[in-house]
Amino acid sequence: MRGSQGVNTPLRSPQGENIYLKTEKGNHKGLPLLPPITTYTNLLTQNSRLRTQNYKNIMLSRIGNSLFWMGRYIERAEHIARYTRVQYVSSVDAPLGQNRELILESILDMAGSKDAYLALHEKLEDDKVIDFISISEDNAFSIISYIGRIRENARGSRDNISIELWEAINRFYHKVNELMTSEMPSEEIEFFARRIEENSYITKGYIENTLLHNDVWMLISLGMHLERVIQVVRILQTKLDDIEKLEMNTQESALENYQWSTTLKSTEAFDMFMRCHKTSPTRSHVLDFLLFDTQFPKSVAYSMNRVRDCIEGISFNQEESRKESLEFMAGKLACRFQYLTIEEVEDRAPQFLKRTLDNVYELASQLDVKYLKYN
Repeated sequence: MRGSQGVNTPLRSPQGENIYLKTEKGNHKGLPLLPPITTYTNLLTQNSRLRTQNYKNIMLSRIGNSLFWMGRYIERAEHIARYTRVQYVSSVDAPLGQNRELILESILDMAGSKDAYLALHEKLEDDKVIDFISISEDNAFSIISYIGRIRENARGSRDNISIELWEAINRFYHKVNELMTSEMPSEEIEFFARRIEENSYITKGYIENTLLHNDVWMLISLGMHLERVIQVVRILQTKLDDIEKLEMNTQESALENYQWSTTLKSTEAFDMFMRCHKTSPTRSHVLDFLLFDTQFPKSVAYSMNRVRDCIEGISFNQEESRKESLEFMAGKLACRFQYLTIEEVEDRAPQFLKRTLDNVYELASQLDVKYLKYN
């Protein structure tokens, strides 16, 4: 009860620091003086509001940061695992003109690990690339490192998530670590990646079905959908680069169709794409489906709508102008994908994707700087 602290005891913030009442004689380092009886009730009310605001600030800083990044790392680990699996395993059935080195380079590019890999290895080799992406201790951004970060962020917000979700994440971590060996042979990537994907689905199920759909759930969902936009755009950028690298030959058409098919499989979109378009994957149709289809959960348009909804639903205490607010930035991005058509962007797809990625990174940066950064 509020009154149980007494007037001679400093109020305590949720972080454990003392909050002293201000009197005519200023802020005291010792016990606070008894304020005039006429203002005592007002002071208690003010401090109650202060404690409530402090709690919200903590929720949107230390704990909020953990929840947000937990969502992002879940999505990132899943996408990198699936992309690596699909690209590498599908290469067995690739057209003869498909360059093996191009596939390995594509995997490293999508994961953002090419420079780090080449700093340690002189050339691209199957076993070394797969090991580096999946479990290598030399790669701070390996899949296994992201699983560890998911668990650490869940631990940091343990009191705010359900016991079922925590146990699912803990099992996820231990199951993946059981697969650890001194090196990951390339032929084992299928089994390893499938375990990552399956446990990611399970974790998302617990997020959706065991949490109150309040700020906690929305911060995790915000992280997941923001990261999903980033990963899908990176996949499209990587595939456009891959196709550009293909040599001009009689198999060019077959090779390009293969690239767009694996793009869809890398985003779990192949089956739904075929049901919607009923034709072989082409550049125009694949870009249209993965960028602008608001009914497909892996599309950029769908995820940006979810990002906007989460930001509007979270209790951000925004004091800046409307144009500088997160709601405005997210809403503007979401509307861009609502009303643009593929015909307007297809000819400048690389530039459009880069601009989209820059905008999403800026939104994430503003969210971090304004509300999630803590000391």
